[in-house]
Amino acid sequence: MGLLSISNWILRFSTILFFAGNVLLLILIIISGGSNNYPISRFYWVEGDTSGIPHAPNVTRWTYWGACSRSDGHTHCGGTLGPAYPISPVDNFGTKTNVPSKFISRRSSLYYLTRLSFSFFWIALSFISTSFLIYAGSWFSHGVSYVTWVLTFVGCIFNILAVIFQTAASVMARDAFTDAHRHGKLGAPLFGMAWASVFLCLIEIASVVVTHFLGRRPDGTIPQDQENYDYERAQLPNVKGPSRRTTHPFRSFFSRPQNDSGNEYHEDVNDEEKLRHPDTSSVEQPEVHSNVANGEHAHGDDLNFSNVKRHQDADSLQSV
Repeated sequence: MGLLSISNWILRFSTILFFAGNVLLLILIIISGGSNNYPISRFYWVEGDTSGIPHAPNVTRWTYWGACSRSDGHTHCGGTLGPAYPISPVDNFGTKTNVPSKFISRRSSLYYLTRLSFSFFWIALSFISTSFLIYAGSWFSHGVSYVTWVLTFVGCIFNILAVIFQTAASVMARDAFTDAHRHGKLGAPLFGMAWASVFLCLIEIASVVVTHFLGRRPDGTIPQDQENYDYERAQLPNVKGPSRRTTHPFRSFFSRPQNDSGNEYHEDVNDEEKLRHPDTSSVEQPEVHSNVANGEHAHGDDLNFSNVKRHQDADSLQSV
């Protein structure tokens, strides 16, 4: 096993680990806010001081599934969680009283950015997890390699967009709290996992493309595509013997009946050429002599009736 083969296998197994790590990070992002237990309780996008806002706790943490309260250093998520929950105190608590002004002026941006991010994370997880499951099959099939490349590329595009949208919305929310002289900060653990997934996506795209162009063999060479093999143009070895050849079975089946001797279909090249282009040079034609002196036409010697018979047989075979 050469150096190229060893590096190729190391790259493939490393890509599997990258896929597994990216899927794990996306799952941790999606389950944030779904449990009050450690370490899930430490995952949140942004934390802000919401004291004085009606129907809001003193400190609110926005997670993937909605707004949760923080008390005694722990996160408590109640029954207000739901899909595509936006980072918008106006929509979360149903009031504009004591809400920082930037949440009101940028309400539409925060609303749509966070809701799009929610759906994009799900799309990214579905595509990347599917690529992870079928990536091993791309080692042995050129077609599966194309499918894996496309799935990985689409999944990583949605993953990157989801992280960008969520980062932009969370930074805007934090600035809204700090500009209103309130406490606000970003959740470092959750954003660390989010941007780590983006980094893994870039590595996955590069690894899948490299392994795709290296080929399917362990030594890195590209094998001949067996599906596109042209049997009709394949060169047969020269075999000493009578001029007979084995034709394609399906073509022989429709062109002539099967021989009684076996399952192989043969055709005599010499006989075929004789049927198509009969040699009439050997057939003696009756000679006609012109007698210039007497002005009469006379036939030559007696005709060879055996040669005429052969000529008639050749003409009948040609007509058939």
